[in-house]
Amino acid sequence: MAEQVGIRITADVPGLEEIRKQILGLGNTLSAKYMASALRSAAEKGGAKDALKAATPRGPTGNLRRSIAIKSKRYPRTGIGIAILGFRSGRKMNEPYNKEKLGYHQGLVEFGTKERFRRTDRGTRASTGKMPIGGSYGRPPIRSAWEQTREKVESFMLQEMKNAFENAVREVADKAKSAQGPF
Repeated sequence: MAEQVGIRITADVPGLEEIRKQILGLGNTLSAKYMASALRSAAEKGGAKDALKAATPRGPTGNLRRSIAIKSKRYPRTGIGIAILGFRSGRKMNEPYNKEKLGYHQGLVEFGTKERFRRTDRGTRASTGKMPIGGSYGRPPIRSAWEQTREKVESFMLQEMKNAFENAVREVADKAKSAQGPF
């Protein structure tokens, strides 16, 4: 079985579960749409992306900083929407070059590496060193960015979920009104 690599960060905000249940009551497709947009805007307004950019070491090329992004994902079958803050990485084989998808070494910076060795021309082993956790800054970028912005993002999360519920109710009302016809 494959080992799961990554960081799972959750937030426990009082009152958020009730709003989530209300949104889920409006239908799976609608709830996924509005939940994902609310979580994305909470992460943007909370300054999580800027904090991650500040916590990420620049490196010689700046590719890791350039690859920072927020992505929202909808799951209409279950009615869940999520937002992910991290680094874009991995181009597909036939995909053209994209200077924003060069964060493939994010795990090396976040988790560090053990000491690595290579074989020399003479057949001896030479150390290539190890990557410390957090790179040259010495602190893991994603975890430290979340610690800096957690409270702000959580407050925006509650506010944005309330706004999302109101917008979803408004959309349901507009659909019902237009389904009735002109008379």
